[in-house]
Amino acid sequence: MKLLAVDDDPMILELLLETLPGLGYPDVTGAGSAAEAMKLIAEAPQGFDGFLLDIQMPGMTGIDLCRWLRDQPGHGQSPVLMITAMSDRGFIDQSFAAGATDYVTKPFNPQELSARLQHAQKLHEERRTPVDMPQDAITTEARGVQMPAFSLTTPFNIAEVSGVVDLLALENYMLQLGRGGMIASACFAYRIHSVERLYDSCSSEEYYYTMADVAEAIAESLAYYETFVAHAGRGGFVCVSHGHSLPEAEELLLSIRDRLEAMELQYDDGRPMPLALNGSPQMRLGLRSGPAALDQLDRALAAAAPSDPAPVQIRPRPAIGSIWKRLFRRALGGLN
Repeated sequence: MKLLAVDDDPMILELLLETLPGLGYPDVTGAGSAAEAMKLIAEAPQGFDGFLLDIQMPGMTGIDLCRWLRDQPGHGQSPVLMITAMSDRGFIDQSFAAGATDYVTKPFNPQELSARLQHAQKLHEERRTPVDMPQDAITTEARGVQMPAFSLTTPFNIAEVSGVVDLLALENYMLQLGRGGMIASACFAYRIHSVERLYDSCSSEEYYYTMADVAEAIAESLAYYETFVAHAGRGGFVCVSHGHSLPEAEELLLSIRDRLEAMELQYDDGRPMPLALNGSPQMRLGLRSGPAALDQLDRALAAAAPSDPAPVQIRPRPAIGSIWKRLFRRALGGLN
């Protein structure tokens, strides 16, 4: 695993460069600023497999560098660990919102850092080559479309939708806040009805962008609330929201369904794509921390398992290339 460590403190950077090889990561490059890191990333012939970023740096912060990194081809899924002295909740929220995979506070324990890196690397490699990955997912990347290789069960990240984070990042975020940090928080989930049938009927591009559309509908319905959304695989989405001002679960579900209907989802040949979405109750996290907090995510997903809902009705429209229509809509949204 080829790593790039970025820190403006020469002592910390030297410590990382000396420590990581002893933890099993001999290929480490150091950068003293975000600008130097961007230059190294642009010039590296083989690229980097993972990143360790400080937050407070002159010029561009590590959070801004992480956000930039997620927009670069080939790094949408790369592990990014923030290594910083900043333990304030605001910095944690901003880091994960920018696309960080994990958050380690200084002074760091070398063994803990090694464990975090190994976990991130393991999941990253599993998601790059899932066992039951369809053949067309392999050829899709070869055609230059920027999306991860995936199977039905892969909880791939949907980086282009604001408010959506990687599932591993969401889990690490909950672990980072710990007991007390989630006392005013709730988790809940959504699942697509008959997702296996949908998956079998779609090309890789169609399925990926359909999941992105669902993620967008969920994230936009929660845009005015402090919420992270993550795709959990098998047509599931989990959400963690802070505060007590969330609308009722049924009201949120109706809002999401309305947004999906307004999108007029289609297959790429113009056929309408019926879609039904079920939601779970909102489950308060209270004083739960660690595995107990993560168990609530699993309970929310289970509670969102569909029974037999009526599909969202999609009005047929002439075929104009569904994938390009979705990209065009997102491009217009980015200009607003």
